[in-house]
Amino acid sequence: MIRQTALLLLYFALGTGAVFAEATRETPEVMVVGTFHFTGGGHDMINPQVDNFLSDRRQVEIADVNDRLAVFRPTKILVEWPADEEAELNSIYQNFLAGEHSLSVNERQQIGMRLAARFGHEQLYAVDHRRGMDFNAMMAAAQEAGQHELIEEFTAFTDPISDRMNALSTPENTVLERMIHNNTQEIRDFHHLYLLLAQMGSLENPAGAEEMSGWWGRNLQIYANIARIAEPGDRILVIYGSGHKFLLDQFIADAPNLVWIDALDYLSE
Repeated sequence: MIRQTALLLLYFALGTGAVFAEATRETPEVMVVGTFHFTGGGHDMINPQVDNFLSDRRQVEIADVNDRLAVFRPTKILVEWPADEEAELNSIYQNFLAGEHSLSVNERQQIGMRLAARFGHEQLYAVDHRRGMDFNAMMAAAQEAGQHELIEEFTAFTDPISDRMNALSTPENTVLERMIHNNTQEIRDFHHLYLLLAQMGSLENPAGAEEMSGWWGRNLQIYANIARIAEPGDRILVIYGSGHKFLLDQFIADAPNLVWIDALDYLSE
């Protein structure tokens, strides 16, 4: 039995090595650009205010961001749009190409569509997987379980995040400055708040763990959509809300057949 197990492990190791070796040939490169929502969000846990991104000044700043991302030379551009509604996304894109659509104030169009048109892409790719998060249920479960210290710890964690995001959203900060900040380790570390939420509840009502299972699952679905689109030689640009960046980066970096690219290498001065 021991000999059979050893042979099986050796076979698996050799087989895995062959797969890894194959994955190094023109392995798709994937860069996730974490962004704030140009419209101000509205559906996230924290939604900072934004000003008019169609103003002349902001349009110049967005062009600067796009020039930097263009250096990556993306072969495909993926955006935060429901995967099952991709046809609608590309209908808008085709209208834009035909000069029949003025770009609206959101990052999918201001960055995604502009760059896709710049490189002559025939389409954009929609990779979002919708799933809500019942924040009230988690807080209620924590209250019911008497987790008052955990609630205080969560508030102490989120208040500085809100203050930081609101400070960045002032008119004095450029779009580039905000985009750079949204891809720093500091923003990635904000993801730790989800591990506080996961603790909320009890054995009988583990609302936090259940809701966070959904959050991890949603991002795993998004990652799977990205991976399915990637082909050998691709340079994939993913434009997504920065709250997703921690997990998407982790999944992509850990995947044996994808190469993770740091967005800061292109955004930073």
